[in-house]
Amino acid sequence: MNVLMVTNKVKTYALGFQNVIGPLSELGHSVVWAADFSQFVADKSVIPCQIEQISVNTNPLNPGNRKAYKQLLDIIEKHKIEAVVCSTPIGGALARLAAKKKHVSPVVYEAHGFLFFKGAPLINRTVYKWEEDILAHYTDVLITITEEDYQAAQKLKLRSGREPYLVHGAGVKVGVTVDIDRAEKRRSIGVPEDAFVIVSAGELNKNKNTEVIVRALKTVDGAHYVACGVGPEEENLRKLAEELGVSDRFHLMGYRTDMPEIMACANVFTMMSFREGMPRAILEAMDLGLPCVGSDTRGIRDLIDKDGGYICKPTDVAAFAEAFVKIRDNPKARENMGKHNREKAKGYSADIVRKELLDIYSEVLK
Repeated sequence: MNVLMVTNKVKTYALGFQNVIGPLSELGHSVVWAADFSQFVADKSVIPCQIEQISVNTNPLNPGNRKAYKQLLDIIEKHKIEAVVCSTPIGGALARLAAKKKHVSPVVYEAHGFLFFKGAPLINRTVYKWEEDILAHYTDVLITITEEDYQAAQKLKLRSGREPYLVHGAGVKVGVTVDIDRAEKRRSIGVPEDAFVIVSAGELNKNKNTEVIVRALKTVDGAHYVACGVGPEEENLRKLAEELGVSDRFHLMGYRTDMPEIMACANVFTMMSFREGMPRAILEAMDLGLPCVGSDTRGIRDLIDKDGGYICKPTDVAAFAEAFVKIRDNPKARENMGKHNREKAKGYSADIVRKELLDIYSEVLK
């Protein structure tokens, strides 16, 4: 069967993509991957299938998306596509509309985070919910990766009448070990050897909510916060740290390729986003044996439980600070949390997700 896979912008051949293309190829399907590869940072020859460049944009109002839709129609014709597997809100919408136009079925949508999540702005909970209600009529199989999305998916009326599926995220490598000189690594990133170190990873934007940890830092004595990532909020965060008098304990590290090493020299990982899917960074931190403190939102609360860390309201500075203090002041509890998280991360391994998708594809793509 000729299968078209559609996503948005692609920078690397990440594990999540491998866990989709691998099972499809293993079942004997011929895969064509359509996406925006203009920012791909590696050699495209690592991708083990045909690829097609489309002008898809994450902004739903961008005129490039109309072009991307027409490109998908041409790709379906060119490659004689017989089934579609798509993900991401915009890529998934365009793919399903194109499949409807060309009478392609089955259509599989892998929802890595509905935009009408709990706590979302009103426009998300109305317009995007309405959009997904409509697109469900052009969808035969719906795969979710969080409990909240799975519950929401059961209220959608799929064309096939099938129930939605729930899989364990996009898959991560587990059992990772890092062999470093912890003291030397801390010195290399400007952190004292005896400091209590909080680490986060992600773009520095409003959604990632880095500000709440900078504010919490003021009342967590002796703590240093290492924020890895780049983004539009960088300068605002620097100014905030200076105003609060914590700039000497706030370390903006930029884009890093050594995240496992940085996590391995930290004491706790934090993610304080307002919105997430199934955050890979938390799973990677859990696999390295770190306790975690996160915001009470979809995806994050799927991963962090009371035995592995703390969940806080995204805007509650005091709650984050209190959680860090509890972890700082109880080394034994910190160790137990790390062990619990390392074990829990195994359930979200790439091998498990790959097997889950293989079973689904073998059932629905006949």
